[in-house]
Amino acid sequence: MNLSQLETAVANEFGLSVSSEKTVIDSAINRAVQRVLEDTHCYVQRTDFSDFDGTHDDWDMSSSGMLEIVELYLTSVDEVRYALQRVSVPEIIEQRRLGLPTGTPASIYAVTGMNLLMFWPTPSATDVLSVYHVPLPTALASGTDDPSSTSPTNFGGVPEVLHEAIFLYACSTLASYDDDQTSAQGQRYRDWYDKELTRYEKILRKRGGSRNARARVNEKRTRRPFHANDIYPSH
Repeated sequence: MNLSQLETAVANEFGLSVSSEKTVIDSAINRAVQRVLEDTHCYVQRTDFSDFDGTHDDWDMSSSGMLEIVELYLTSVDEVRYALQRVSVPEIIEQRRLGLPTGTPASIYAVTGMNLLMFWPTPSATDVLSVYHVPLPTALASGTDDPSSTSPTNFGGVPEVLHEAIFLYACSTLASYDDDQTSAQGQRYRDWYDKELTRYEKILRKRGGSRNARARVNEKRTRRPFHANDIYPSH
């Protein structure tokens, strides 16, 4: 569904006017798109950053366009990739206070606020940071803007299967605006929204195909086979 279709759907749900209450409706829909992205990570992309200067161990990501970080790693000039472990802010500050040998590659990071990535040890100026992240979407504005679209403008990349979730979350917001008593000011829509996310998780599990069962070593036998001699002794 594009913005125009979503506007019509949520407006009809509460008897609102798309023309006179468009600002409120669009605000609820855009909040819903972002909430679906936050709750599902349904659209993830990788971006490489190489703007370290070798002296600062804090990196401002406010202009990077990242809504949420999923995973990251550093690549050195000799193409060695270093996994980074996420720790708490107090822990990384304590590591900085204690200090580590010069030249040791960065091994831990912390996130504080909505903008700051903290590293220790300090990344080299030649290091490249690869971040798998949920991009911050551009707000839907035109009637043809589609929350599924990522090119040429990223409107979210939310697949069609989750557009019902966008609709339901927008309804939960507008129910409070409309003082909808029958839905307990939107609680009923939030419950349906949660069910949609559960349905999406099941779809993802099936879409990924079957996984090989994990090997179990010396698994404790919980039931005896019928041929066990202690149950049916031989004659």
